[in-house]
Amino acid sequence: MSACDSVYFDHFAERFCRSFQKRFHLPIHLHLINPTETQIALCENWSVSWTCNYLDSFQMQKRRNAVIKTQKLTDEVAQKSVLWGFCQAVRFWLLGQYQTAQQDIVMCDIDCVAVQTPTVDQTNQLFSCTQFSVHKGRTMATFCAFSGRQLAQTQQLSRWIEQYDLDTGIRNGVDQLALKKCITNLVTLPAGWISHEDTPTDKSVLRKINHNIVFHSKGTRGKSVDLSCYL
Repeated sequence: MSACDSVYFDHFAERFCRSFQKRFHLPIHLHLINPTETQIALCENWSVSWTCNYLDSFQMQKRRNAVIKTQKLTDEVAQKSVLWGFCQAVRFWLLGQYQTAQQDIVMCDIDCVAVQTPTVDQTNQLFSCTQFSVHKGRTMATFCAFSGRQLAQTQQLSRWIEQYDLDTGIRNGVDQLALKKCITNLVTLPAGWISHEDTPTDKSVLRKINHNIVFHSKGTRGKSVDLSCYL
């Protein structure tokens, strides 16, 4: 499962879907924010289930004003913060609302790419419990697994996000803040699933691909790496 706005959809959705369908052989669900009819049609063509919502301008303005008031940002930067925060948070909110005890769900950023095929043992381990990667002491939202046997934790995460939005207003970074507050008995993903190492060189990109099942990299260069041969 992943979520994205129309801009990130155009940049990353196809390679996300193609790579995870090829490597994981699991159903994919995308939650789309402000999608176009063409983007919805593409989901149908890719055999991907989808849900969507269109952001209300009044509610966006209310949240933007809250960000400006507390963080002293310009209108443009505050608008981006609210949009990014919503894209980050809505997937976890939806998870807490709709996951069932019979479902184990992998949550990913839309700019992740599956570059290796997990073994049966690795897949079984991934779905054995709710677990996350950790980077520099932070619980990461980039790639994580949610077990249907631990619904109370997932539902608490969803409620926390909803209450935070009511009290403070959604903004950039809310997903990691929610995980920090709600995931108290942290189980860490084993090495080899994903790395948060920087990739400033071709050598570092290749090292990351060769040693991890899922590739993700921050920054402009990391998002523009040609991974077409892995799709």
